[in-house]
Amino acid sequence: MSPQDPDIWISVIIVCHNDGAWLPRCVESIRTQSIAPHIELILADNASGDGTDQIARTLIAGWHNALFLPTGGDLGFCAAHNRGADVARGRYLYLFSPDTWLEPDCLEQLYTTAEREQAAAAGTLMLEYDDNTVQARGSHGFDLFGNPVSPRRGRDPHPLFCIAGFYFIRKDVFVRMGKLDETFFMYGEEMDLSWRLWISGERVVPVMTARVHHRGAAGVNPAGGMRAVEHRTSTQKRFLANRNYLLVIAKNCQHVLLLLLLPCTLLILLEGLLTLLISRSGTLARDVSLRPLAAAWRLRTHIRNQRRHIRTLRRHGDFHMLRFLRPGFGRSAEIRTLLRRGFPRFTRNL
Repeated sequence: MSPQDPDIWISVIIVCHNDGAWLPRCVESIRTQSIAPHIELILADNASGDGTDQIARTLIAGWHNALFLPTGGDLGFCAAHNRGADVARGRYLYLFSPDTWLEPDCLEQLYTTAEREQAAAAGTLMLEYDDNTVQARGSHGFDLFGNPVSPRRGRDPHPLFCIAGFYFIRKDVFVRMGKLDETFFMYGEEMDLSWRLWISGERVVPVMTARVHHRGAAGVNPAGGMRAVEHRTSTQKRFLANRNYLLVIAKNCQHVLLLLLLPCTLLILLEGLLTLLISRSGTLARDVSLRPLAAAWRLRTHIRNQRRHIRTLRRHGDFHMLRFLRPGFGRSAEIRTLLRRGFPRFTRNL
């Protein structure tokens, strides 16, 4: 673990995997931040095969506080960010993706707010990539299925239970929490980390003056360039998302909230049934429902080990966390997209 450098306030870690087309604007937005002299950039490359590694090296050539970090394979979002955190020198980490760009004072807003509020972590306002349409604000709780619930349109999440997309977190807290769970690979890791932060007595604060522009799902839904124009996903994405939400509940809930596993399981089975009825593909239905359930069961030893570690962190139990239980349905945005664009086209890869 690299020692902290007092001149480096924030280490921005970007995980790349065949994302070369998005990198130039992303990196330039970090280079031009209002507190740029106090920012370290780490580009963790997951064995890109399209020349992204060379693009990344060129973009940071001559940049004293920038590092290109080959991970040695396609390790996923979680493991690659953990490798970046291991060598980061900043007081804070910002876990980031290439299909994004930051407004000039974004990191300054995050840093000054987290320091002033003495908060372990903070979340931004997320906007569409090519305009100022709000994409996400974060969630102020979870529903009966364990999904994060966003506040009503136009309202900010208070308190901020789970950030939208990208974590800004103090490095010492990140390490104490056990970093990101690498078993997740990707999807749901922000919900998992948020649970751990809140039950350990830490806080996550919203910073809606810190603005991030995000394309989102660029890998599985590439058509349209800067803005998605079709409804596309992948069997692997749905598998990971469903399996990982089961893991979040099984790992972090103490006793009463473990009951969320039942409606969460029923929702996954319902997704499989609807997929079967619409697609007429038993294989596809199995991959998005039965496979995640079976995979979560096979990870029961990992869950037990994680629960032991979380027990050492726990300061708040399930009765305290019930204050975050919210009415509504956390996946309502997916339903609206389904009604607007129809049943998604599936691909195999992420």
